[in-house]
Amino acid sequence: MEVCEIFKPRKKDHSGMAAFLFHLHPPLIPRERIRLTFTFCLGGLAFYFFLVLLVTGILLMFYYRPGDASPYLSVREITEFVPYGGLIRNLHYWGGQGMVILILFHMIRVALTGSYQGAKQWIWVVGMTMMALALIMDFSGYLLRDDRETFWAGFVALGVLKEIPYAGEALHRVLTGTSIYGQGSIQRIYLWHCVVLPITVVCFMIYHFWKVSKLGWTGRPL
Repeated sequence: MEVCEIFKPRKKDHSGMAAFLFHLHPPLIPRERIRLTFTFCLGGLAFYFFLVLLVTGILLMFYYRPGDASPYLSVREITEFVPYGGLIRNLHYWGGQGMVILILFHMIRVALTGSYQGAKQWIWVVGMTMMALALIMDFSGYLLRDDRETFWAGFVALGVLKEIPYAGEALHRVLTGTSIYGQGSIQRIYLWHCVVLPITVVCFMIYHFWKVSKLGWTGRPL
């Protein structure tokens, strides 16, 4: 099998940056797995979309006010009055949609090529978990708009969650901070969207990339 050398460390002890790169991915991979196809590097592209979300999300945090009587007014101010606010908000929104789509197609490719089999089954579980977290993060960001449409979407979705036997009521209170979804829920959802979920996703990503580097790259692109 023909292989391609990604990088070659100068020192044999793999110290410094070379050691870090070795933890991320191996220096040698099969050449056919890096040929350009329409499914090439979907996981890596999803990661770059996540970086876009981090940067634009931090910028939006300077102006979004979850504690106001109507957070929707701060969304309108960002869009209409903050310089480049509309552009940043659109980048954040479409970056979220793009990341979810890329992760979905990445998981489909892994399933079709059978790359989840054997020792990589746990990587598949981690990937599915990240997919679920990405969907939750996307939906929680949608709720932060706090207009009439998103209010009723949150009311219905979290109301369904509340109906889960035994644990539903507790889950609803943990996610919203209240027993009934309403105005006071936005601050708790904001905390989940901006702090808890991103940190959790980053931890899963680090583990995912490290595990892939140890077990080898996934199967060939489609």
